[in-house]
Amino acid sequence: MLARIEALAARALGIIAGIALLAMMLLTFVDVIGRYGFHHSVFGAAEIIEQLMMVTVFAGLAFITAKNEHITVTLLEPLIARRFAAPQRWMSIAISVGCTLLIAWQMFEHAVDLFRSGKRTAVLDLPQWTLPMSAAVLSLVGFALLVGAVVRTRGRLGATVVQSD
Repeated sequence: MLARIEALAARALGIIAGIALLAMMLLTFVDVIGRYGFHHSVFGAAEIIEQLMMVTVFAGLAFITAKNEHITVTLLEPLIARRFAAPQRWMSIAISVGCTLLIAWQMFEHAVDLFRSGKRTAVLDLPQWTLPMSAAVLSLVGFALLVGAVVRTRGRLGATVVQSD
């Protein structure tokens, strides 16, 4: 049951990131055509694209973190894996968990600072705290999914390794 929830949440994150990326591309396309073809750009396009970029990056990061499929370079892995396979695996998981928590914490602190200051965006007059708060929430979702997968698999997460030549 837990694996099914993790899979659905990870899939939802991937879909959210994909939709945000598609919307960002379409808005950019329409804005450029409008600006150069009709001398009228889309009002607030830069701010909307900024919001969509944040959703794309942090939903994608949570999706990748949940599946533990970060890009890795395996320069020393053959040497280390022979003797220290388990410590290497746990160190990698610890670093992923730690970095995800660090990102969430810093984004949350930044969001609280922006909320207290009452800052708003220049064009659309949106509250600025929503961007880092969304990033913090998406980071925490990725953290929860990663920890759930680690517990479920007892640290034996299957990661896709991208090798560089």
